[in-house]
This record gives sequence, C-alpha cells and structure tokens, in this order.
Amino acid sequence: MGVARDMVALTKPKITLLNVAAALACYVASGGSPTGIPLLGALGYGAAGGSSVLNNVVDSDVDGMMRRTARRPIPSGRVSRRTALILGAALTSVSVLLASIVFNPLTAAAMLLGALSYVLLYTLYLKRRTDLNIVIGGIAGSFPPLAGAAAASGTFTPVSIAVAALIFLWTPGHFWSLAIRASEDYRSAGLPMMPVTRGVRATALAIAASNALLIVCWLGLTAVLENPVPFLLLTSVPTALLSLETVRLLRRPDASNAWRSFKLSSPWLLLVLIGTVLSSTVR
Repeated sequence: MGVARDMVALTKPKITLLNVAAALACYVASGGSPTGIPLLGALGYGAAGGSSVLNNVVDSDVDGMMRRTARRPIPSGRVSRRTALILGAALTSVSVLLASIVFNPLTAAAMLLGALSYVLLYTLYLKRRTDLNIVIGGIAGSFPPLAGAAAASGTFTPVSIAVAALIFLWTPGHFWSLAIRASEDYRSAGLPMMPVTRGVRATALAIAASNALLIVCWLGLTAVLENPVPFLLLTSVPTALLSLETVRLLRRPDASNAWRSFKLSSPWLLLVLIGTVLSSTVR
C-alpha cells in the first residue's frame, strides 16, 4: 500500500483533479455525452498526472533542499527516479494515444501540449531561469478545458477558450501566494520565485494585478455562457471574497495573508467550473 500511495502522490492529485475538473466542465458545457465523462476523466488524469510525475523527476534535486517537499517520494528515496520516469512517460503517452482513439486527435493534441508545456516549458526551461516562470508556464493549465471541449465537439468552443484564459490568469496569483509562504524554501533551493527575487511587497502587487485581470475574465466568461444566472449566483460571493483577500494581502503582505489567499483560490476555481456546468445544463 505504501508503494501505491507514493505512486499516486507523484501524480499530484489535488492539482491534477482540478485539471480534470476543468476538462470535464468544458466537456459538459460543450454538449458532451454523459457516457464519455468517466473516459475523459481517466485519460485526463493520466495525461496530467503523468506530466506531474515527470515534474517530480526533474525537480527531485531541488525538492530535496526544501522542507515543504523533502518528504516527497523521490527525494526521500522511497521511489527511484528511473521508476518515476517510466511511470510518468507511460501514463502520459498511453493517455494521449487512447484519447486520439476514443475521442479525436484534437483532444489528444491538447492533452499532449498541456503535458509538454508543463514538463518542458515550465519545469525544464523556465522554473530555474526567471521569476516570471509561472506566468508563462501557467499556460499548461489552459489546455485541459480545451481538451474537454474538443472531446465533446471536435473543436475549441468559446466557453472553453474563456475558461482556458481564466485558468491562465488564475495560476500566477495562486502560486505566488504559496511562494510568499514558502519563500525561504525557494531561497535555499536557489529558485528564482518572485518573493525571493523582488520581495514580498512586489509579489503582492503582482498578485493584485493578476487577480484584477482574473476578475475581468470572470465577467467575460458570463458573456459566452448559455445561461449566466446560475454561474453568477454560485460564484459572485466567492469572487467578492477573493477580491477582499487580495486587498488584505496588498495592505499587509505577509505569509499569513498569502496562505489565506492561496487556500481560497482553488475552491474559487472549482466553483467557477461547477458554475460553468450549471449554466449549460440548467434552463
């Protein structure tokens, strides 16, 4: 059971399930058949989870330098880099191949681009080179909603494009909030995360700017939803809370407020995805 638990942990279930939720939300919003939901969920988890395993392989050296990540399966020695490399490559490649057969090539291409942008663009190229790593590398999270729409309709729908843009804008604020709390870890590992290179106050300003654009995109999403009323009913209060937490962090940029912002951002995104589904199914 311990080995199985470590293998699952390598797929980073929390963030991978959020990616799957984005794909499924846009699949349903694009008119996908209910019978395809479990297949898309499984293949989406395989592709995104496999890329997370590969991320663990590449980052195993710096993970071992940080208190927050030192107990992960690879740096702790419970799983070898070779085993993880095989697992990650197999999960990603098999999932993408099956997606091209079960759904269509566009779905597979979106899954593959999401995996490649996470592993190659973000992890291998940007993460250790620039403090804008998560701004550019965050594009990886934009591909699951596109994959979901492609699986349902064979194309990228306006809703899926709007959700992809929203996730792209959500990503910097989410991870910069975590980076403020874990800034000493990143400093000890020599990673150029923004709180390390530019300071906490500048990072709080960047989060505020990113979240302001995010809220504009949230409003824009309502314009392409079939029935925006359920979406607004479900997400307006959480969006107001996200705005308040952003202002709180801007006024007092510290680890405590950054953590509050970080803990709120994932549930907010999940509610946006649920609202997107409701707006396409509730008449």
